[in-house]
Amino acid sequence: MRRLSICLFVFCSLAALLAPALGSDEQLLERSVVRIVNYAQRGTWYTPWDLSGVGESSGTGFAIGNGLVMTNAHVVSDSRYLLIFVYNDPEPRQAEVVHIAHDADLALIRPVKRGALDDLPALEFGGMPALRTTVDTLGYPAGGMRLSSTRGVVSRIEEQLYVHSGKDLHLTVQTDAAINPGNSGGPVVQDGKVVGVAFQGNAGLENTGFFIPMEVIQRFLNDVQDGRYDGYPELGAETSGLENVAARAQAGMKTDETGVRVDSVYRGSSAENGLEAGDVILEVENRTVANDGTVDDGGGRISYGLLVDRKQIGESVPIRLLRDGRRIEVDVPLTSFPMGDAHGHAYDRLPRYYIYGGLVFVPLNLEMLKTFGGDWHVKADKEIVYEFLVRPMIQPELIQQERVVLLRRLKHPVNSDMAFYRNQVVEKVNGKTITCLEDLVETLENHQGDFHLIEFSNRRRIGVINRLDADAAHREILGRYGIQEDRNL
Repeated sequence: MRRLSICLFVFCSLAALLAPALGSDEQLLERSVVRIVNYAQRGTWYTPWDLSGVGESSGTGFAIGNGLVMTNAHVVSDSRYLLIFVYNDPEPRQAEVVHIAHDADLALIRPVKRGALDDLPALEFGGMPALRTTVDTLGYPAGGMRLSSTRGVVSRIEEQLYVHSGKDLHLTVQTDAAINPGNSGGPVVQDGKVVGVAFQGNAGLENTGFFIPMEVIQRFLNDVQDGRYDGYPELGAETSGLENVAARAQAGMKTDETGVRVDSVYRGSSAENGLEAGDVILEVENRTVANDGTVDDGGGRISYGLLVDRKQIGESVPIRLLRDGRRIEVDVPLTSFPMGDAHGHAYDRLPRYYIYGGLVFVPLNLEMLKTFGGDWHVKADKEIVYEFLVRPMIQPELIQQERVVLLRRLKHPVNSDMAFYRNQVVEKVNGKTITCLEDLVETLENHQGDFHLIEFSNRRRIGVINRLDADAAHREILGRYGIQEDRNL
């Protein structure tokens, strides 16, 4: 029998160190949990024609059957070469990503050689662990080659920001078992069944980790059953609470009614097909919405938005409303919403850009702003922060558009007067409103006038480029700066 020194679980006390060999459940876990090594390469958003160096990182995954391994999206993002290491086997298996959900920080991978993991037992899924119960987090922490386990108590179940995407709020479970780099993607186990996937910690809290619960995992697995991942639907309505008695009375609500007010509906969103500004949402999915926007979820309260989260794109959500004194019911068909991509971190794709006459144009998005550093909201030009965060709230129609920014100028006499316009949003080119990067390309390349007039949103300033001079210098500029391609659209 194996001594405890090579067992799955690592215990702190001397008594535990003298414990007997693994039981069948522990041996199953030991075989099913794998180490993942990712050689990743990202684009560089300030020089979008370049690639960064290849970096190596590691994480954890576990077998779920059919040759598939579940892990975190952030473990396998931007992968150029992916390896799986099975416990007690020095030979790696080259792997590939099958499905990846950056909004849920989940992924499925498999070996390139089919059948290479068929001998791994699939772990069984459980349910939601109760508060104050213990769970075990399994994984391969960075700096070690052996499987480790940490035990913790479930202390909180609530909606939290998923750091990987930087924009998505989903259900999480908090435990006092620390989740260290390398543990990500490992199973969180209770009574021999997987109840979550370890995925992030909190630098401001000691001995605290978070894992993705089965609700989110199962939704991901259901989504990919048709062979592709579609993502989460979005309602696309801004709502505010109605804790104020006067506000409820003004809305025409009965004394025993609760709900939230619809402040605005985004054009092109799911909510546009059923909701109107001024409506009061009384129920979602036949559950009463409280004045703070929460609903009872059988033992705890959650945001009513999580009921929408549980749906798939193409499904509908029943909503009971108060509108103009009438109580009505609507079924809102659910779709995705275009605002999300620009406001989240980008993975598994190269930066989009277009260079003309030494002027580098890119979409306005979070990755572009991160070129100013992690504290971009302080260091970036105030005008561009305003365009990104504030103006779309004032003009909701901009949410559906791709704003374009003059990121930088590759110095050349043909563009010498354009330095002043760096990091400004392009409003129009040659009189045409620009709603995406392709608009800008088409307008510049099809224009036959002597000059290009580029109008910027900041005070409607206009930059002027001599078309013939810019066309003539274009290839020279690319060669001077070692740029192979003038675009990635």
